[in-house]
Amino acid sequence: MASPDCYKSHSSPRVPMLLVLFFLVINITPSLAQDTQQLIDHICRQMEEFGFCSQTFKENLKSPNADIVALTQITIERATDNATKTHDFIRQVLGNTNDPALKNALTECENGYRVLMESFDSAALSFFQKDYDSVQRYETVTPRAEASCEDSISTPPNTQNPLTNKNRQMRILIAMALVSLHDLMATQHN
Repeated sequence: MASPDCYKSHSSPRVPMLLVLFFLVINITPSLAQDTQQLIDHICRQMEEFGFCSQTFKENLKSPNADIVALTQITIERATDNATKTHDFIRQVLGNTNDPALKNALTECENGYRVLMESFDSAALSFFQKDYDSVQRYETVTPRAEASCEDSISTPPNTQNPLTNKNRQMRILIAMALVSLHDLMATQHN
């Protein structure tokens, strides 16, 4: 029968090995999260409002270790949701206004946001099929659709703009989607 000292000598090397593995796991995780933060910072530094961009990613991260694919998915989902909610808001305001100039501008915005919804819906389907060229094709029309709304609602004789903040957010989400998709496609070609 083996002595208890025999077991002690074999078990002691395992403890340091477990500690080494534990420290490796702890030290790897922050570096991945740091990579995610670097990707977010890279995208958001190119936006007109860094804070909105960064907050959008942070509120929608499914994992602290998100890659460019996950970040691109967030931009498409948020842009789709924003376009849909803004379209619904425009329809509500349209039903409650009697000002003919505002009504005409809001009709232009309703059309623009319909294009945004359809484009981002199609982009989402293509994204999940990993057809990034089609995603790009669908997203490319979105800045023009948002701008047509912004131009029509900002043109005199309109004196009120109920969409100022919503258009700003949509403009940033479009830019986030385009930049993240560009970065994603660049990684696919390497």
